[in-house]
Amino acid sequence: MTGNPLRLAHCSDIHLSGGAADPCRAGFARALAAIRTHAPDLMLLAGDLFDTNAVPDETVLWAMDALAALPFPVAMIPGNHDCMSPGAIYRRFDFGTISNVVFLGDEAGSVAELPSLGAVVWGRGMVDHAPGFRPLDGIPERPRGARWHLGLGHGIFVPRGEQTHRSSPIRMEEIESSGFDYLALGHHHAAMDLATPAVCAAYSGSPTDELGCGPSYAMAELSGPGAAALRIEIVA
Repeated sequence: MTGNPLRLAHCSDIHLSGGAADPCRAGFARALAAIRTHAPDLMLLAGDLFDTNAVPDETVLWAMDALAALPFPVAMIPGNHDCMSPGAIYRRFDFGTISNVVFLGDEAGSVAELPSLGAVVWGRGMVDHAPGFRPLDGIPERPRGARWHLGLGHGIFVPRGEQTHRSSPIRMEEIESSGFDYLALGHHHAAMDLATPAVCAAYSGSPTDELGCGPSYAMAELSGPGAAALRIEIVA
C-alpha cells in the first residue's frame, strides 16, 4: 500500500496538578508549542496527563482547552495517576466531547478509527494500577484495510526474559508480538527507544521532568511496514 508517511507526536506523564502557577502546566504548554512546529498528523498521549484524580476542576478544563486548540487529532489513554477508578477525572469530564480528541478508556480495550489518516488506534483504560493489570492484553488483530495500526500503553517496562512483581508490566516480548506500526508507551519519565525491526515503540519520557535526557517527547515518521524514523525531542 502506498501513500504519504504518517507523522506522529507522542507525549506522556505530564502530571498536571494545580493552577496557573503549576510548573507542569508551563512545561506542557512549551511541549505543545514545540510539537506544533513538527506539524504532526496525530498526537498520541500515553497516560498521566494529570498527577491525581483530585486535581481542581479548573486544571482539567485548562487541559481540555489546550488539547482542543491543537490543529491535529489526539488519541489518549489514562495512566496510573489518572486511572479510571470511581470518581476519576475521565468519569467526571468527557474528553470525547472535544472534537479532535479520541479517548480510549475502556478497561477491556477499545479501538478508534481515523479514516482520514488510514489509521486505527487501540488502547486500554487502567482502572487499578496492580500487578494483575496487563496494559497490552487483548490487542486485536490488525484491522483489514487499515494502513496504520497504532497502540497506546501505560506501565513499567520489563526487559526480554525478565520477571517482575510490579504493577502494570509491559514485557518486551509483548511489544515485539504486538503487530503495531507504532506503540506509544507511558510511565517511565526517562525516554526509551524500544524499536524493533517489526514494531516501532518508545517511552516518550516526560515533558515536565528532568529525568534522563531532560524534558522530552517523541516524534515518529512511519513510511511503511517496519519502516519508521524515531526521534526523542528535548523540550527547550
